[in-house]
Amino acid sequence: MKLNFYLEGAGLIVGIILWLANSMRYSVIDLKDKIYVHMVRMVTALLGCNMIAYLIIRKNISGLMTVSEIIISISFLAMVWIWAYVNHYLMEVIYNKNSFSNGIYFIIGFPPFLNLLLVFANFGTHMVFDVGKVKGSIQVVFNSWYKVPYVLAATSLIIYLAIMMGGQKKLREKKQYVFFVIPIIMLVIYYFQYRFKSIAVLGFGYSIILLLIYIYNYNHNVKMDHLTHLPDGDKFKMMLDYRVGVNQNMIVAMIALDDFKRVNQEYGYSNGDLFLKAIAGYLEKQAPRQCLLRYSGDKFAVVFDNGTEESVEEWCKEVLGRFEHSWKVGNLNHKLSVCITSVKYPEQADNTKEILELLEYLNNYAKRHKKNQYIVCNNEFKDKMRRRLRITDILNEMIQNRQVMVEYQPILEVAANAYTRAEAVFRLRDEQLGEVLPEEYFPIAEENGFLVEIGYMIIDKICQYIKSMKNQGMQAPVISVNFSRQQIMAEDVNIKITEILNRYGLQPEEIAIELPEEVFSVQFEAVRTRIMQLGESGLRFYLDGFGMGFLDLSHLLDLPFEIIKIDKKMIREAEKKDSIYLLVSAMNAVFEESGKMILGDGIESEHLKEMADLLFMHYLQGSYLCELMTGELAKEEFEKEQVVADMPDFEELVASALEEERLAAEQVMEEE
Repeated sequence: MKLNFYLEGAGLIVGIILWLANSMRYSVIDLKDKIYVHMVRMVTALLGCNMIAYLIIRKNISGLMTVSEIIISISFLAMVWIWAYVNHYLMEVIYNKNSFSNGIYFIIGFPPFLNLLLVFANFGTHMVFDVGKVKGSIQVVFNSWYKVPYVLAATSLIIYLAIMMGGQKKLREKKQYVFFVIPIIMLVIYYFQYRFKSIAVLGFGYSIILLLIYIYNYNHNVKMDHLTHLPDGDKFKMMLDYRVGVNQNMIVAMIALDDFKRVNQEYGYSNGDLFLKAIAGYLEKQAPRQCLLRYSGDKFAVVFDNGTEESVEEWCKEVLGRFEHSWKVGNLNHKLSVCITSVKYPEQADNTKEILELLEYLNNYAKRHKKNQYIVCNNEFKDKMRRRLRITDILNEMIQNRQVMVEYQPILEVAANAYTRAEAVFRLRDEQLGEVLPEEYFPIAEENGFLVEIGYMIIDKICQYIKSMKNQGMQAPVISVNFSRQQIMAEDVNIKITEILNRYGLQPEEIAIELPEEVFSVQFEAVRTRIMQLGESGLRFYLDGFGMGFLDLSHLLDLPFEIIKIDKKMIREAEKKDSIYLLVSAMNAVFEESGKMILGDGIESEHLKEMADLLFMHYLQGSYLCELMTGELAKEEFEKEQVVADMPDFEELVASALEEERLAAEQVMEEE
């Protein structure tokens, strides 16, 4: 009896420790974790009950014999029932389905169900065991059906082995070797319990198995984000998968800090981490228990189980109110802006992937339009997100198929009154979406990392175009293509462009790269160095949209730009304000003196053209002069210019005719 007390006592201590460990925050991430928690609670309760039964029998408390009989019945139930949990847990470890399957439940639950019927029947028949007074002492007597629960446990063990063998490859891939040890431990404890009926070892054996699983699978450092000690993005997806799998109503909110990179740049990464820890600490106090996660570097997520829209909105507004005040870390004070977005399941999303996609879309939308706001997903946002996903798919398919649509806008050289240059413009059209404008597809391409490859494909396309004109005996114009910061700073960009040019036998001077001013807004020296390196190879460079405010004249004059494209907004301002007109005129004079030519961009009306002429610009570009056109139409336009250029001047033709007449007259006179 003392051995029973020690074994059950040791098991009870282990069970209590595991119970407490699993009662801490973030113990239940997915269905697998919930099953484990149920097993811990069941085994701990069983051990506690066994201790009570031990005391009743040891102290011969006759009035509580019925209680001891109920407790022993619970032990017999647990002997087989624990296998239903273990088998389901094993399946979740292997397959991560996060859902209940009726078919599987029938298979793994049939032995426990039979055992339940048997134990209930025992109260009337005592076929399995009986508790009674023998020679003045309470004793447990085992009867003829005593072996049946062991047979049912063995059946569950066979089911376990079948599941384990079916998923052994995945178990090895996940390094879940502990599940190969569990059946051995179970066989040993069942053998001792059957062989020595007076020794209670089942509860102790179960607690040891649960302890091994905890040590093996629930390491705190692995489970949590190292900085905030919150579950990370992977655990967030697991939590959503679990709730979706069991069809749990929920509202998922994302808290995204705006422009947190600037905090790291201004205060350093170590202080940035302190700000994140302070914010995480605040959110942890406010969020529902076990529902806050760190989704990524500057994003947190909260899962509200069965939350109402009103309560979630109230919570979000409280958080937004806190962000109206600065955050203090040591001697540092900094005010942060934040965007909070939410998606309701299952009303607005059908699965985990769609929940995450909607949250990301809403977060990007909020950062562009509504900082320090709480945005709730609705059908309008869903439609916009689906459009965004369609554009992403189109861009991806285009890259996979190596097909890109390019149109050309000829550029007028004012002095020659001829189209001598052109800009290649990437176009995106779809039967379902129609024409997709650059302001819509460009951010999507940038976020998905498509821009670099698209840039090379466009250069390849214009090189084909230039080569085709040369093959027809035409003098091809210099064609420019727009590049973003992501593209110009891409690794091996010089090598890639050179490879494309060599493929068509072209020189670097035959194409030009247009760069917007904003490429210089971050790491100016790094961008400048890259441009200087590319310029040395012979590539031409244009500055696009000058006047947006990122570059001053001292920097601009030091960069190898051949053409400065003046933004149309600046031309309009020059028309309205004399001071702007004088400023643009002065800048144009400085550019011209330094060997840089000026291009008036966005000439969409006769009025703007007249204004550009007054500013003495070298080149003009815009829909008023020439619309975007396909390669063939643009080729015809360039061909016309060359025919005109090849024709002799009218005055020369008249002079030549007069000279011929004079010579003819002289010849006639000589003959006479």
